Amino acid sequence: TCSACALGDQGMVAPSLAATTRLLRPSLVARQRCSVRAFEVPSAALLADAAAETSAVISLDALGNDIFFFLLASVVVVPLSRVLNVTPVLGFLAVGCAAGPFGLGILSDSEANVQLGDLGIVFLLFIEGLQLSPDRLLKLGNFFKLGLAQFILTIAAITAANLYLGPQVLPAAERFILLDDELVRPILSTPVLAFCLAGAGALSSSAFVLPELKQRGWEERADGTAALAVLLLQDIAVAPLLVLLPLVAGSGPQSSAELGVLVAKATFGFGGVLVAGSVLLRQIFSVVAAARSSETFVAATLLVAIGMGVAADALGLSTTTGAFAAGVLLAGSQYRQQIEADIKPFEGILLGIFFMTAGANLDPALCVAEWPTLLSGILAFLGAKLGLLFGLGAF
Repeated sequence: TCSACALGDQGMVAPSLAATTRLLRPSLVARQRCSVRAFEVPSAALLADAAAETSAVISLDALGNDIFFFLLASVVVVPLSRVLNVTPVLGFLAVGCAAGPFGLGILSDSEANVQLGDLGIVFLLFIEGLQLSPDRLLKLGNFFKLGLAQFILTIAAITAANLYLGPQVLPAAERFILLDDELVRPILSTPVLAFCLAGAGALSSSAFVLPELKQRGWEERADGTAALAVLLLQDIAVAPLLVLLPLVAGSGPQSSAELGVLVAKATFGFGGVLVAGSVLLRQIFSVVAAARSSETFVAATLLVAIGMGVAADALGLSTTTGAFAAGVLLAGSQYRQQIEADIKPFEGILLGIFFMTAGANLDPALCVAEWPTLLSGILAFLGAKLGLLFGLGAF
């Protein structure tokens, strides 16, 4: 009886267990899926973190390789340029073009390299400010009208020529010069593109011109002073040009109040920084010099040059404007020569990096394929700027 009852109980339990299993199976499957998902989510996060760390390591390795190449090129290019009696700028550009992504592909981390090279321009303008005596600053002021007129009239002349003269001249020019219509016609028919091209054409590169003035000994000459004044005014004009370009494109400040805030930041804000800097900078260097630590002095010099550039950039101006202003504020300091001697090596090395990164962005194949259009544009720019400068110089 007991065995029969046991069998009967087993027989009754077996179907109930089967039914219960069928009923619970969806929930068990769901739990299994949840457990799998719970296991997969951390794994995906860990894989993403690992990928990010790997990418960061690769980026650091690439930057380290690029810096090694830059230092090696600096050691080779400068002595070789002196032997060949050519400017090192051409050597750095050629090396950058050969090692860039359009050449051998040695340089990889282009964005970080550009930012590193930009520091060379910051230090270059900082040293230029250090070398400005009050008498030379007054001489520069005499040429600011020339720089302002050149900047404004170049933009106006190139924009007008592109929009009004270009469409009439282009058909005749294409009979003799094989121009690329896909590049030229949008510029001649789009006011925003024409203005952007004119704004870029009105500017010059301080990094290219100032080393040449130094190498040739033209800095103290009247034409060298005029060139420096024009370059400095162009550096200052970069900020309003960057504000104006979004307005022309229709994506800038949408009200006069927003535009007024930008102007106030750039004028009163940076003016306040200059007033504070004129009081604090010399005191800071007095305290640092009292510590008699060359490392601290070099660190303070780099901090002032870069810090003023960062402050100017935050207020809507260019970093080079801030660095130049810092140099001017320290020009009359008793520590001027020591500051210049400490920062000069950084300027030379970083300027070399700037030129090499500029050369790395040059695509020789594209230049060869578009040489008629490229050469025509260069000659047109040079003709416009030379004509305006010679014409304005008479007044």
